[in-house]
Order: sequence, then structure tokens, then C-alpha cells
Amino acid sequence: MREIAQASGVQIGSLYQYFPGKSQLLLTIMQGYYDRLYDETRAILENVNTISELEFASEKALKKYIHTSQSDPALANLWAGLRAVPELVNEDNKDTYRNAELMMKTVIRCLGGLRESEVRPFALYFCHTIGYIIHFAAEINPEHGKAVIRESRKVLRLRLQAFQEISNLRKKRRK
Repeated sequence: MREIAQASGVQIGSLYQYFPGKSQLLLTIMQGYYDRLYDETRAILENVNTISELEFASEKALKKYIHTSQSDPALANLWAGLRAVPELVNEDNKDTYRNAELMMKTVIRCLGGLRESEVRPFALYFCHTIGYIIHFAAEINPEHGKAVIRESRKVLRLRLQAFQEISNLRKKRRK
């Protein structure tokens, strides 16, 4: 807290007036990142209505997330300490659910006939693990990191294709 107060030119007492401890300060900073990334993703997905639009928008949202994660060193440092602070773990999990809900509703909007119970597990899995994958990719050999990101994109595309097949089968059965 002392370093933060010095770096920001604020008295440490003033900092404690707004943030009772380091965990609360980190939580506030992470909430800002979570909100910004969510808003950007929502803006990309809100007008998506077809599977082809969804595939394009998913790629765009993933690129935006990767760019934000890798271009902001403060975020990488915060992410590294995230799992050590219970309040941040809880906030990270809430953010995963919020993003998964957005992903799930978008998939269902684009592909009729799917149930939330079918889409939610993948949405939770993908939304939670993609952050770890991106940070891992940034920490390893650059070639390997790029390959890991490509593989994650393939997994997303394959799962969207599988959802599309399920949706198409159900549409055929209704006829």
C-alpha cells in the first residue's frame, strides 16, 4: 500500500480511507478490468444472430481479449496474484458466470433448439479457462504460445459447429 501511495502521490492514510486493505484495492482494479472486457465483448456479440456471425464475432472478441491481456502489464501482474486472494477468486468466478451467460445466450439466439443446460457447461469452461490459456501462452516460448492460442480457437470453432449440428438435427425432427 505504501508503494501505491508513493507512486500515486497520495498520503497512505488517504489511500486507506478509500481502500481498507490491499485486497480491496486489487478487487476494485480487477472489477474495472472485468467490466471493461465484458462491455467490449457484449458490444461485439449483441447484434449477432447467425452461426457465421457468431464465429466471426467470437474470433473478434477473443482477439480483443488477447490484445488487452497481453498489452497491459498491470493486468498480467494482477492476474498472477489473483488466486492468492479469496475475494479476487470469488470475483473471478462471478465474472466467469457473467461472461458464460452472455456466451450461452448468444449461442442459443443464433442456434435455435438448444437448451441452456447443454450450452452452459462449455460456456463456463471456455470463459474460465481462456484467461489462463492466454496468460500461459504469453509466458512460454512465443511459437508454442501462438500454437496454444490457435488450438483454443479451434476448440471454440469445433464446439460451435457441434452446437450447430445439434440445432440442425432438432430442426429436422420438428418437421
